[in-house]
Amino acid sequence: MLEMGGQVEFLSGLILIILGLVVAFFGRKLAKILFFLIGGLIGAFLALLVSSAFIQPPYTYLAAVAGFVILGLIFLLLMRFGAGILAGFATFLLLRDVIGVLLAVVLALVVLIIVIVLFDKILSVITAFVGSLIFVVGLTQAGIPLPGALQLAIIAVITILGSIVQLKT
Repeated sequence: MLEMGGQVEFLSGLILIILGLVVAFFGRKLAKILFFLIGGLIGAFLALLVSSAFIQPPYTYLAAVAGFVILGLIFLLLMRFGAGILAGFATFLLLRDVIGVLLAVVLALVVLIIVIVLFDKILSVITAFVGSLIFVVGLTQAGIPLPGALQLAIIAVITILGSIVQLKT
């Protein structure tokens, strides 16, 4: 019988295992939903803040719903562009001292374009990889320690399977 600390660790490990599998196999869809919700909440908050100075309830709530939908869609539509900008900027920062500013800018623009064009594929692979890492951490947390080589094999298999599933859906 597990003592209380062991039960908590096992339960949290089980939650991480399930979360890891969900992220590995459905991460791209979850990321898009999360971006929409974050943008929507910001939009609803801003709409409530601004509209309360000009109109009375219940119209402020209608403005909040409109702000939620509008900013949520904007966040969702700009997610691809934002990822491209981040990747391009990171490329520039990493390479500017190594290859010079001009070539770093050119490569950063190339990376920006590649990320924008291949965003869904890149997001699928990244979320599959992150999900596999969460899965392995969950196994360790649940009290199932594995040798490093087996952990790497599990990460590789889940990443490959998760990427295939996400790219096919």
